[in-house]
Amino acid sequence: MVELLTVIAVIAVLATLLLSAIGTAKKKGRQVRCISNLHQISLALNMYLDDHEKRPPAFDPLVQQRYLPAPAVILCPEDKTGNWGGWVNGSGPALATDAVMEDLSFSMIMESTPVDAATEMAEPLPFSYLHPLGWSNEAWNRLQSAGGSAGMATCQWHGLGRPNPDGPSLLDFQGVVLRGQRDGAVVRRKIFWETAVNKASDAAGIAPPSLAPPLEPPGFAARMSQNQTQDTWKLLSDEPQP
Repeated sequence: MVELLTVIAVIAVLATLLLSAIGTAKKKGRQVRCISNLHQISLALNMYLDDHEKRPPAFDPLVQQRYLPAPAVILCPEDKTGNWGGWVNGSGPALATDAVMEDLSFSMIMESTPVDAATEMAEPLPFSYLHPLGWSNEAWNRLQSAGGSAGMATCQWHGLGRPNPDGPSLLDFQGVVLRGQRDGAVVRRKIFWETAVNKASDAAGIAPPSLAPPLEPPGFAARMSQNQTQDTWKLLSDEPQP
């Protein structure tokens, strides 16, 4: 009986180690896929900028004009919400800033897109990665002054934390961040928020500055707050914001 119990205990320990190893391998595989996605997004944005000499208002034109092979590229396999970027960063052209919409030739995008894809433009694609495409021209130009190290897309889903469904915020995650840069490289960074400031805001009954705006009717051009841009800046650049 003692020998049987010993064998069962050994088998249980080995099974635990095996399951742990499989879980770690799966998580590593999802991270590798996310790195591949960020690399493809960076290359696609570079090609779009070269072709149009303007930035797209969102990821949607990259997919619809085949700069990206499939909508799955803008989704991180770790994203449990299925649209983290849409919750926090603003979803598609309808939520781009007024300055961006004035600067972008959206009609050119529509004309160069097949009819069936153009009809789908009203409903933005879900995406996981935070991006600077909706920033003001001034903030965008400052970011691009970093050259190849300028961040084009970033993923928070490999850090610590979990999303707050009632008010999704950049502050929901901290730790490891994956960033796709303009030169095509994908780098790892660690970002930690100033929790003391957040606690002070909570105590005063003030919502965190980077909460996503409430849903608005189609066609509403939401303005990204200065605090939202500052928080996203930390994820996309190693340089302090000017």
